[in-house]
Amino acid sequence: MASVIKRTWTSRGPTGHKVRKVAWGYTLQVRGRQERKFSGEWTEEEARTELAKRILAKDTAKVTPTTLAQAADRYLQAKARKRSLAEDRRMLKHLVARFGAETRLSALTSEVISQYRDERLSQPSTRRGNDTGFLSPCTINRELALLSHLFRLAHDEWNALAEVPRVRRLEEPQGRLRWLAPDEEARLLSECRRSRNAQLYAISVLALETGMRQGEVFGLTWERVDFSRGVIQLEVTKAGRRREIPMRQVVNDVLAELPGVRQGRFWTRSARHAFEAAVVRARIDNFRFHDCRHHFASWFIMRGGSLAALKALLGHSNFQMTLRYAHLAPDHLRAEMLKTESAADSAAHSQHKVPGTVLPATPPLVKIGVTI
Repeated sequence: MASVIKRTWTSRGPTGHKVRKVAWGYTLQVRGRQERKFSGEWTEEEARTELAKRILAKDTAKVTPTTLAQAADRYLQAKARKRSLAEDRRMLKHLVARFGAETRLSALTSEVISQYRDERLSQPSTRRGNDTGFLSPCTINRELALLSHLFRLAHDEWNALAEVPRVRRLEEPQGRLRWLAPDEEARLLSECRRSRNAQLYAISVLALETGMRQGEVFGLTWERVDFSRGVIQLEVTKAGRRREIPMRQVVNDVLAELPGVRQGRFWTRSARHAFEAAVVRARIDNFRFHDCRHHFASWFIMRGGSLAALKALLGHSNFQMTLRYAHLAPDHLRAEMLKTESAADSAAHSQHKVPGTVLPATPPLVKIGVTI
């Protein structure tokens, strides 16, 4: 965004009196950074002339011709330590095949990207659990976000793109929330105990009682568990930051009872299929392993936990992700309504009440009887 700006300020002149001073200048986005220049000797027209010269110099700067395949390789090198690199590599392989390896980055305009986005919406999905049969907006947005990031690097750091095309993403539906009712949780854990996978019960308790991500659960090692402090220490997380999760007593007991040498990984075999089988035997519909994380978060809020604490426990990178659980807080809407209730309105209502009538009492909060 380029614009001419006027600056005014006051300072003391030679006589000691305050003097109003004016300077004209411009601001301009260059390689992802805001460039500003002012002069007390410029008039507004001179500032506009200087801005036009700078824009012309910026637009005629030599850009290194780069193909999409070259940009993809450079992106993967730059992001070699990214935890989700395998997924990025998969998406880039698809994008290079779709647009062409020799296609210049400059040819991928906003119009081209928009057409690609609309085409993807009508393509079928092979993912299990997809009710629509078509690719979801979330899947398409991940591809668009990767393209947008690649364009930004090409413009800001590689000198491979003169202008970053606008990439408009699709509106995503609200995330799926699924938690277990107390009787469902009891049935599931009972079936996990009876599973031929001897570790399934401990895995399920850990997932349901900590809200850890699936990768964090299955990648847990003994050195990450501090029984003396009662915490699980996660070093490498999705958000790239360390976090600690205090262990509830049931988690402490289950992990302490695990047999074997206490070093290396906790789990010696995969439990995904065993968990799915236990869900079926427990007669529970529409519940996946990742939903254990939603189960923990939902009950944490419904039992009065704070959103700030939940954000830290789940390791969310921004508060918006945690707010999806806000509506589950007990009495949170009623409390807000009571805070804004006018005393005059209440008095006026009492004066107009029909004699002999009894207003219904405010219903008590439903107390959740499950303990964790």
